[in-house]
Amino acid sequence: MLLMLDLSIPSSSVTTPSEYSTLVPGLAPNTTTRLHWWQGNYTITFPSPSPQNHNTIFLNTSDSIAAYTAPRPRDATNHTYAFYLFTQPENYFPGEEAANGTYYDETTEARFNFSLRGVVEKVGEPVAANWFVSSA
Repeated sequence: MLLMLDLSIPSSSVTTPSEYSTLVPGLAPNTTTRLHWWQGNYTITFPSPSPQNHNTIFLNTSDSIAAYTAPRPRDATNHTYAFYLFTQPENYFPGEEAANGTYYDETTEARFNFSLRGVVEKVGEPVAANWFVSSA
């Protein structure tokens, strides 16, 4: 299972100062997070049995839980985007909110202030992660 988050959303974009205590913390003070992608049901296949061919294919044929949205920082600051790879247990259920399509719409407010805590509680810590920085 693969998730991508923006860790640098200005908190003023999603809430008022009186609500800051309810935010999932981003990387810097007064920032929060936004879910950019949540895709499950990956498999790894080996296209060739040849020992000389060490290629593998990371394959998915199911719909995403949250359709991919490209980075698009709207302010003049750098935004840090992180990818998290989790082992997905067999018969994994992401929870009612995710399963009913709440995160699928790219413009939904539900993607802001997203926490990985619920995912980690169900499947464990990420097995890999990577990040990059993008600016407007």
